Amino acid sequence: MKWFKGREKGFTLVELLVAIPIIGLLGVAMGAVLIQLLHSNSISHRMLAVRQVQVAGDRVSQDGVQAQSVTFGEDLTDPAWSLNLGWSGDWTDEDGNYTNRAVQVTYTLVADNGMYDLQRHEERDVTVGVGTEPVHTDITNTVSEHLDASQMSCQWQNSDNLTLVLKVVSVVGTKTEERTYNISPRSLG
Repeated sequence: MKWFKGREKGFTLVELLVAIPIIGLLGVAMGAVLIQLLHSNSISHRMLAVRQVQVAGDRVSQDGVQAQSVTFGEDLTDPAWSLNLGWSGDWTDEDGNYTNRAVQVTYTLVADNGMYDLQRHEERDVTVGVGTEPVHTDITNTVSEHLDASQMSCQWQNSDNLTLVLKVVSVVGTKTEERTYNISPRSLG
C-alpha cells in the first residue's frame, strides 16, 4: 500500500465501496423512524378519539340502564340541552338495615374551543336507617372531551320510548370516531 504523501488527499475505491452502502443503510433507517413517528401521531389521535367515544357511551349507558325517568332536549348544540336520568329505590339488607337512595343525573354538552365536553352532574340523597336524615351528595365532572355535537344525536328508537339511542362522535386532529349506543332503561314511568 502506498501511504499518502502530504499533498495527496481522497478516498480509495475500497473505502468508497464500504462507506456508500453504510450511509445508504443509515438513511433508510432514519427514514423509517421518521415515517413511524408521523404514523404514531395519527394513531395517537385516533386512539384518543376512540377513548372519548367509549367513555361517553359507557358512562351514559351505565346510568341509563338504571333510569326510571328519562328526559332530554332535541338540539344537542343548544346550550340548554341536557339528558336527565333519575332513579330511586329502597331496600333492607340481611341485617335488617333500611336504605333509600334517590339519584338525579344530568348530562350536558359544554362548548370548548369549537368542540364540546360531556359533563355529568349527579345529585344523590341516601338515607340509611329509618327516621334518619338523608345524606346529600352533589358532584359534577367532565366525562368526555373533543365531541362534535353537530354530528351527535339522542333520541328514542321507536315511539314506545323503551330504547334510547345515543350517537357519540369525537374528532381529534383529523381523526373522527363514531359509535351508537342503544340504552334500555330498567323502567320508565
